[in-house]
Order: sequence, then C-alpha cells, then structure tokens
Amino acid sequence: ASHYLWDSERNLENATGLDLGAELPLTEQLSIEAWLSGVDADIEGSSAESEGERYSLGGLYHFAEQEETLRPFVTMGVSHQELTDSADLSHDEALAYLGGGVKKYFDNNVMLRAELLGMNSLDNELTDVAARIAIGYAFGRSVSRPVLADRIEEQEQVAVREPEQPSKPKTPVQQATVPPADTDGDGIADDLDQCAGTKASYRVDQNGCPIMLSEKVSIALNVIFPTNSADIPDASLPEIKRVADFMQQFPNTTVTVEGHTDDRGRAAYNKSLSQKRADAVRLSLINDFSLGRERVVAIGYGEEKPIADNGTAEGRKENRRVVAVVEGNAQKPAVK
Repeated sequence: ASHYLWDSERNLENATGLDLGAELPLTEQLSIEAWLSGVDADIEGSSAESEGERYSLGGLYHFAEQEETLRPFVTMGVSHQELTDSADLSHDEALAYLGGGVKKYFDNNVMLRAELLGMNSLDNELTDVAARIAIGYAFGRSVSRPVLADRIEEQEQVAVREPEQPSKPKTPVQQATVPPADTDGDGIADDLDQCAGTKASYRVDQNGCPIMLSEKVSIALNVIFPTNSADIPDASLPEIKRVADFMQQFPNTTVTVEGHTDDRGRAAYNKSLSQKRADAVRLSLINDFSLGRERVVAIGYGEEKPIADNGTAEGRKENRRVVAVVEGNAQKPAVK
C-alpha cells in the first residue's frame, strides 16, 4: 500500500493506492525492480475524482549483505504515469524518482519493506511524494541463525594419522680427528648447520634443517535436520564448531558442504531444501566461526544420494543430513 502527497498544482487530494512489484538481485548489494501502482484521488473542490496507474522500473542499492535481517537501501528509476478524470480526460507523463527505505526480514524469506519516494515530472515542473509499505517474499534466500557461545562444548581434539617414517638421511662424514661440535644434537656439525636449535627428535637434511612431510588430512561432519526444515539443530552446533576449529588448525584446507534429504515430496523441492540446508551450515561456518567465504562451498543433492532405507522412519532421518568433507595438505616435521 502507498500514500500519495500530490504537488499542489495538481489540485488532487492526498490518496492511498495499491502497489505490486518484483525484484531481481544482481549482486550482494544491487537489484533491479519493477512496480505497478494504482490510485484513485479526489479532485479538490469537486465531487469528481481522478484514477491513475504508474509503471516503474528502477534499481536498488543495499547497505547490508543478503544474510542480514535489517537491510537499508536507496532506490531510483523512471516511471510512466497515466491520470484519467471523471470526464475521461487523460494525462500521461514521464517521472524520475529517488527514494530510500529499509527491509526487515522475519525469517529466511518473509520481509516487511518501508520506503519514502520523491517523484519529479520530466514533462512538467511538478514533484509528488509517496510513502510505501509492502510485505514481500524472497525466493531462494537462506541464512543461518546466530550461534551462542554458551551452547558450544569444549573443542574436541582431532587425531591426525602418523605418517610413515622415511629412511634416515646420511650425515656428512667428518674428516677431523676430533669430532666437531653439534650443539643442538641433530647430527650436523655447527659449522654446517643452517638451522641451529632444531629439536634433536627431528630428522634433518644435510643442512641441519627439519625434513617436512606433506600429508592429507580430513574430517567429516554429519548434521541431521528435522523434516521439511533448514534450521540447524542445537545438537549439531558442536559438530560445526569442530569442523571450524579443524580448518583453523590447517589453513590450507577447503570444505564442501553437501545437503541431502529423504525421498518424500517432489524431487525439485527436495533439491531446493537440501541446498538451503547446505547453505545454512556454510553461512554458520562463515558468520559464526570467521572462515573465509572462498574456503566453503555448499551443494544440494536432494534425494539423489541416500545412505539409509527411505522405507523406514529411522532411515529417512539419516538421509535428512548435511555432510561436510574437509580436505587439504598439512606440513609437519619428520621425527626420528
């Protein structure tokens, strides 16, 4: 709904109208939108009235990211307006408008939008003002809810596989009659040791520096969701924190978050739901645990990859899951 304050030269009473619009996001901050507006206004000093329609096309710039619940914005664009009075006399004109407002999201998709618009006629020196309030639904929007610190358990220790031990490198043969000094006890004389202070338990190369081993590290996450829901269960929050802690320990790792559902419902809906579940875990890792966006990818598979029998309630529960697989390489010194 919108309320119009007309320019005094129009000789129209203030009026309330109805609006219908659609918005298409282009980036995190930028969107384009189109509106159809209709209004009936009484003519001042007369029993006659004027009916009007306005067709608008414009853009929005948001000052907050998509996952924020409160998103201020500015909007600007152009309109074509048609006003017809009771005598069927019509008047067409082009308008340019500029305004600002805010969106308030009440869950992942439902929002309340309020804004104030200034509209200037390009054909006449007239300026109208309109205030609009609208209820909207955002298709495909998925965010995670904040995680409270007092709901997180103590960090679990992650066991890393002990690598196979390489053969001990040969140490240079010393030709001196008296053995040279080896202060750090790594088997390399001080005058050849380029890494002084190396732990005696480390294997070293001919320069006395630790031999570094590269090994593949991984950790699995399993989050079970309630039926037809993309809200992260409280019991799964420590699991997400465990994955985040592991990735902080190994900064070269990346994670793929896979969303899955059971086979009840339409396949297209299940795929969309699984993507929302994967996105919720991804955004939790990013927003709640400060992981870089480039390190976390979310993919929804829907009902394509069951791990249990969908014919039983227990099997369907296991299939309503999000699995995050972390992979990467870690460097650690070889030990003797």
